[in-house]
Amino acid sequence: MIRKQIYLTENLNDKLNDIASSRGIPQSEVIREGLELYLTECDKKEESWNDLFEQMKQSAFKSSNWSRDELYLERTKIKGRQS
Repeated sequence: MIRKQIYLTENLNDKLNDIASSRGIPQSEVIREGLELYLTECDKKEESWNDLFEQMKQSAFKSSNWSRDELYLERTKIKGRQS
């Protein structure tokens, strides 16, 4: 294992103490478990973004050519007709 030194707010330290005491495990174990959960969630989010990006690349709209200005003009024309 690699040793790390971290600084905690008083609130985080209190919560860490409470969790470790109630579970009867060292504070370092609580920190490792929390970090594992956090990193797993980060990996899941990254995978979801990658999946979405791949779906977008496969979209039928990927070859559409438009600009923000064109969309704005089209939107204002539509609103003008509704008035």
